[in-house]
Amino acid sequence: MVDEMSFERLPFKAHLEEFRRRLINCFVVMVAAFALCYALSDFLVSILFYPVNQALPHGSSLVFTALTEGFMTYLKVAFWSAVILSTPVILYQAWMFVAPGLYDNEKRFTKGFMFWGICLFVSGGLFGYWIIMPVAFSITLGFANQGLEAMPRLQNHLIFSLKAIFTFGLVFEIPFIMALADRYGIVSRKYFTKHRKASYIALYILAALLIPTDVFSQILIFLPLLGVYETGILLAKWFGKDVPAPVFDEK
Repeated sequence: MVDEMSFERLPFKAHLEEFRRRLINCFVVMVAAFALCYALSDFLVSILFYPVNQALPHGSSLVFTALTEGFMTYLKVAFWSAVILSTPVILYQAWMFVAPGLYDNEKRFTKGFMFWGICLFVSGGLFGYWIIMPVAFSITLGFANQGLEAMPRLQNHLIFSLKAIFTFGLVFEIPFIMALADRYGIVSRKYFTKHRKASYIALYILAALLIPTDVFSQILIFLPLLGVYETGILLAKWFGKDVPAPVFDEK
């Protein structure tokens, strides 16, 4: 009986040890990436603040009003850069942990999902950086004149920039997820079409949560969200397939 019980516990212990080893690997990579990014924090901050510096009127600059705000800004930029830099390694460690328990078709699906998911996230982040941020800054800072001096706060700009990059990175995943949902019978493409108006309201609420005090920037973010949603409907029509009974149908 004792041998039988130890035999049953062994697989669980082996999986637990493997999980612990993968977590340690992720932690070490994250710490090393953070140290590297903090060493390059001046360069990273200049990249992140490039759009707003281009839009600032001549003679204006970013300011900080708290003693530790400058230090914390560099620290946050280094941390989030380390997260981005170490994400491929973390995903690889997760893949190596779950791959032995997957069938061949599940492995192919997971690999494709991870590849396209990462590509779409990077594309969305670049869209937020190169398109949304410059336009938003040019509009909001364009009100500076002889009676109004633009002095955007360092912390507020950092929060807005990170929100724009990460939000559009996640938003660009929506068409891919909508197509998968239709293909595997989770949500019908007709459901997306029928509830288009409700989805538009939800997307505008998302834009309002990102920028609660600026209506112009809300609209600026809301319009690309509409395009992403409509792209998801098109992808669901092209790559989806008819299923007899989706979880959420068109009724």
